[in-house]
Amino acid sequence: MRSFGSVGDDEPMVDDPTLAGGAGTVAFSLGWRLAELYDSKGLSGPLKRDLELPDHLPGVGEMSSREKALALIAHIDADLHAVGTAVGATLPSADGIRIAMLAPGHQRDTVLRPIYVLYLSVRDQLAGTSPIAATSFGLGRMLADTALLPTKDTPAVFSQQFERFRLENAYRWLDDLDAAFPPRSASAVRASLTAWGEWVGANSTNGRIESRHFDAYLIRRLQRQGDMWRRLLTGEKAAETLPDAKAYRDAATEMLRNTRRMFFRFLWKWSLIALIAVAAAAGAIMLSVTHAPAGTDRLTSVVISVAGFLGVSWTGIAATFGRVMRKAEQSLWEAEVEAAIGRAATVQPHTKSDWAEPSTAEELEEESAPPAARTSSQVRTRPSRNGRAPR
Repeated sequence: MRSFGSVGDDEPMVDDPTLAGGAGTVAFSLGWRLAELYDSKGLSGPLKRDLELPDHLPGVGEMSSREKALALIAHIDADLHAVGTAVGATLPSADGIRIAMLAPGHQRDTVLRPIYVLYLSVRDQLAGTSPIAATSFGLGRMLADTALLPTKDTPAVFSQQFERFRLENAYRWLDDLDAAFPPRSASAVRASLTAWGEWVGANSTNGRIESRHFDAYLIRRLQRQGDMWRRLLTGEKAAETLPDAKAYRDAATEMLRNTRRMFFRFLWKWSLIALIAVAAAAGAIMLSVTHAPAGTDRLTSVVISVAGFLGVSWTGIAATFGRVMRKAEQSLWEAEVEAAIGRAATVQPHTKSDWAEPSTAEELEEESAPPAARTSSQVRTRPSRNGRAPR
């Protein structure tokens, strides 16, 4: 299943005129934030009426879940304006959500409905305006659900996020949108998502994660991985800055190894041709020596011709080898750098048996994290209305 507005499997998206306007990146951010808000913990509850002035202006860490949800709505409004500008369309605002949030005594569902209505409206409008923005919007929603939807009490939901067909959709969208995102960010997200999918598959039985591998700390690792995905695809974090100096040195070393292997394969392939040419030349000279009349210039002419042929042949081989190696070196280097970035972008899904359980202080620190980086206990209070993972 593809996102609304996406193109077919064989149709590239590079002709979308909104590509240059950054529509892919900001649409991804919008899709992510709407998914994050939909299951936010702070959609209901009384407003704070405390008028006592604090000793200092409060930071994000001192905001309540409700205040963080309101801040997230403001982010969504900004993204709506940016996406509309990028695709040349007038998108609806988040005013309806904000009004529902500020209504006295409101219930959670009274806020969920305008979020859902806004999501459908934006999705459908983007589908008719920009294939890149529509698919990126869907990818943002999908990856947000992958990282934020599971909780420590929902192992089935966790497993659903890494089902094979769901991951294949994500891989296809990342490939389609590669040019719409910052350089190497889509490939980095693909590599880390692949690593998680392989780990889940290796530690699952009958499609469900084994209980001995599933705990609250695994969920925290997934949340951190999701934050990495969001930062990469929105441009907050440049992919090239992820590997350290050692990783780049290792990439250069591996490139040299691959270049050397390629050199010897090339040498072995062409050495057979060179040997055949030398044997043919030697045979020609022997025949000339045997049958050439004494005192003629025939032998000299043959030797000169054979020598010239060998020189031209070797020059051609050397020139071909030089062209091949120049092209190969750049490709090999790009591949090694991409692999290094993918490894650096992966938050390894270790379990509690591999890592110490965070202290209370660490848990409090995560509880006070900003909306875009908060953990499942802050963001997701339920998987979905039907208990199934979004597709």
